[in-house]
Amino acid sequence: MAIKRFVDGFYIFCLLLIVTPLTGQAQNLKEFSTVDSLQVGDTFDFSLTLDKNQEYDEIAFPDSSHLSGTFEIRSRKQFKLSEFKDSVYYELQFFGTVDTLIPQLPVLLISEEDTTTLYTNPVPVGFSSILAGNEESLRPLKPIFEFARAWWPYILGFLILAIAAYYGYQYYLQWQEQQQQEKERPTFTPTPFQNPLKEFKKSIKQLENAELSTQEDYKAFYSDLGDAIRQYYESLYNLPALESTSGELLNMLRHGSIDQDLIDDTRAVLQEADMVKFAKFNPTPKQAERALQKAYNFLDRARQIDGPRIDHLRRKHQAKMESQREEFYGEHGKSEEVNA
Repeated sequence: MAIKRFVDGFYIFCLLLIVTPLTGQAQNLKEFSTVDSLQVGDTFDFSLTLDKNQEYDEIAFPDSSHLSGTFEIRSRKQFKLSEFKDSVYYELQFFGTVDTLIPQLPVLLISEEDTTTLYTNPVPVGFSSILAGNEESLRPLKPIFEFARAWWPYILGFLILAIAAYYGYQYYLQWQEQQQQEKERPTFTPTPFQNPLKEFKKSIKQLENAELSTQEDYKAFYSDLGDAIRQYYESLYNLPALESTSGELLNMLRHGSIDQDLIDDTRAVLQEADMVKFAKFNPTPKQAERALQKAYNFLDRARQIDGPRIDHLRRKHQAKMESQREEFYGEHGKSEEVNA
């Protein structure tokens, strides 16, 4: 993979030397793309070439903040072709489900207090559906059939409830009698602390031996993997992660001072999970294995970043349990003195 990326970069570098003039008389920004028709998850090359007529203190090329969720930057390489020529090579990945455009991208030319902004031209991107032709349109809803009402299920359910209530009441009487006979002092059982890291590790550990033979198996695998990460954020950061979409959760993480490496691993897993669940993307076993490895990378990073936060939650939980213990035995001690 590293050799392929080197060859691709060298090819783009040579192509830019051939296609673009060696000198320029004014600022000129050109874009070049190999994109034609893409499916969900496809990657393609995109490059920018800047001809300039002077030296600048700084040149700011576009980054991931200038692209919507439809495109994601996988790699970026910058070349200085000559004194007045710069170029940047991107490897982009496509996550759209309709025909779209690579938007106008800004390049900032900064010289002391002056800033000049150049924009690229929009690049059309065609979407190639992986669905069969006869499946691309929604099928009509089938009519609702009326069924004759039957009363016997209600009668049977009532009889079952009555029998269950009778035996439940008998069981309650026996339990109450045992409690009166034993007259033992109740004991306090504290609630054990649920370590978010251990719960997350247990969840992804169970996915190592998952059976992946059908599309439904992959859906269940990616759904469990995504839910494990969402549960971690819900338990540790008190975020409504399980109730939020992937985009809503990532937006909360960006505004919540969460470690960027954790956000990147979260985005990679959730985007791939959404592709499998909603875009009918058919992953391979190796892709599922890489997704699980990203979850383990998330676990390793979370151990380094969130250790102090977990220790704080553990101490807070222990203090709460101790308070409940004192309150429990205080109440039962008073009641015993009154009975005496």
